[in-house]
Amino acid sequence: MARRLANLFPPPRPFDPAPSRHCPPLDGVRGLAILIVFAYDCLKIPNDGNPISLGVRWLSTAGWSGVDLFFVLSGFLITGILLDTRGRDGYLSSFYLRRAVRILPLYYVTLFVVFGIMPPVLEALHASASVQQSYAQLSADQLWFWCYLQNWMVALRQAWPDNNVLNHFWSLAVEEQFYLVWPFVVMWLSRRQLAWTCLTACLFALAARIGLLWWGVAPLTTYVSTLTRLDSLCAGALLAIGIRNARIYPWIARAALPVTVGMAVAVAALDAVWPVLRYETTGMHMVGHTLLAILFAGLIGTAATVRPDHVLARSLTIRPLTKLGLYSYAIYVLHRPVYRMVQSFDWSWLLPTVRGYTVFGVSLALSVLAAAVSWIVLERPMLSLKRYFPRPGEESATGDEVDRQPAGAAEPEGMAVARS
Repeated sequence: MARRLANLFPPPRPFDPAPSRHCPPLDGVRGLAILIVFAYDCLKIPNDGNPISLGVRWLSTAGWSGVDLFFVLSGFLITGILLDTRGRDGYLSSFYLRRAVRILPLYYVTLFVVFGIMPPVLEALHASASVQQSYAQLSADQLWFWCYLQNWMVALRQAWPDNNVLNHFWSLAVEEQFYLVWPFVVMWLSRRQLAWTCLTACLFALAARIGLLWWGVAPLTTYVSTLTRLDSLCAGALLAIGIRNARIYPWIARAALPVTVGMAVAVAALDAVWPVLRYETTGMHMVGHTLLAILFAGLIGTAATVRPDHVLARSLTIRPLTKLGLYSYAIYVLHRPVYRMVQSFDWSWLLPTVRGYTVFGVSLALSVLAAAVSWIVLERPMLSLKRYFPRPGEESATGDEVDRQPAGAAEPEGMAVARS
C-alpha cells in the first residue's frame, strides 16, 4: 500500500521560476477539454433505461464545463507567458502579434465563409426560405462577430441567435477580451498585487452572478458575460503566479492532486442533491463555475508539476489525447457546422441509441479531419510567422504551450460549448 501511494504521489518536478516552456501533459488537458465540449454538443443519447446510457447522458450533459476548463487553462498559460516576459523589450508587441497569428486567421476565415459565401451558395442551391432567412438574420449581426463582441450581443438580448452555427463563438470573444486587457494588468502590478487582483476578480464574478440572478437577469447573461466569467480565467492566473513562487510551489505540487480528487468528489456529490453540473440550473449559474474553477485549477496544477513518469502524466500524453489538444482550436471552431452536416444525413435506419453514438463518432472523425486540414493549410503556415516576433528573451519562435489553445477558446462555444 505504501508503495502504491508513493507511486501516486511521487516527488514533483523541480521548481522552475519561469516555466513557460512546453509541458506535454497540458496538451492532454487541452484534448480532454475539447472532448468534453464535443460530447456536450454532439453526443445525444436517448434515455433508454440502460445504466451505461444513463451514465453517458450524465457525463455529456455536464460537457458545457469543458469551456470552463479552457478558460482556466487560458488564464494559466497566458498569465505565465506574461509574467516570464514582462519588463523586457517587446513585451506587448510580441504578445499581441503572436496571439494574432494564432487566433485570427481561422476565426476570420470562418466568418468570411459564413457571412460571405454561405448566403449566395444557399440561394444558388435553392435552399428553403427558412434556412436562407436564418443566415440573413445572422448576417445582420455580423459586426458583433467581426469585433469579437458577440458574447455581449447575446448578453444584452438575453437570447441566442436563431441560427446557432456560430453560437459557440461567444467564448472566443470572452478570451479575446481577456487577452486585450490582461497584459496591461500584469505589466502594471507586482506579483503580490496581481494575486490579490485575481482573488478579488474571482469573488467579484461569483457575487455578480448571484446578484444578477437575484435581480432577475436572465441566466444566459451571466453565462456569456466576460465579467461574470472572470473566476475561471483568474483561477488559472492565480495558479500561474503560485507555481512561480519558490515558497508556494512545493505546497501546490503536494496539494494539486488531492484538491482535484477531493473537488471532483465534492462536486459530483453536490450535483446529486443540488444540480451544479446541469446546464441552465441555478446551482450551475451561481456556484458551479467557481467550484469547477477550483477543480480545474487543481487538475492543471497537477499536470504542470508532476514528473513525466507519473501515471497521470503518462495518461495525459497518450497520442490520441495530445492530437486532440493540438487540433483543439480548429475542432472547436469547426465542430458545429460539421455536426449539422452529419445530422443532415439519413440515420433513421439505426436504433436511436446506436444512432447517437454513430453521429457522435462520425462528427468527431470529420471534425478532426477538418481541423488537421486547417492546421496544415492555414494555422501552421501562419504560426511560422512567429519567427519575426519572438518572445522577449528568445532568439526564435516556434510553437509554444498556449499557441495550441483555443478557448477556447474556448460554448469557447467557443471553447466551451454553450447551449442554444
